[in-house]
Amino acid sequence: MVVDEGKKLDEKLGTPYYIAPEVLAKNYGQKCDIWSCGVITFIVLSGIPPFNGASDQEIMKKVKNGKFSFSDPIWNNISEQAKDFISLLLTKDQNKRPTAKEALTHAWIEQANAITMENVSNDVAMSALTNLQNFNA
Repeated sequence: MVVDEGKKLDEKLGTPYYIAPEVLAKNYGQKCDIWSCGVITFIVLSGIPPFNGASDQEIMKKVKNGKFSFSDPIWNNISEQAKDFISLLLTKDQNKRPTAKEALTHAWIEQANAITMENVSNDVAMSALTNLQNFNA
């Protein structure tokens, strides 16, 4: 789909875990994809979704609220820059959320090129993998 930058979209489309609050409100633009990237980053780093629930309705209620936390112990070993990046992408107000171009200039993204597997703790990687397997199940 080609999106006109000045036009707001109003179709309610998406998967509950990844859908942005403004999509649920049927008033969104390109930045809804930035939200989804924030959700994906959260899940990749922790193996758990930022907005979880027993049903789609419960998940969407949490998405509408827009509140998430880094309280799970897995986040103890994740950098503050990574958490800041996720927090920016998961900014509830789409007008305050960064564009894709702005997100790509975040310090965490710029430093990602220097990261090698030797820099990743096996415990952190295994914990996130276990969480991701449980989420998939």
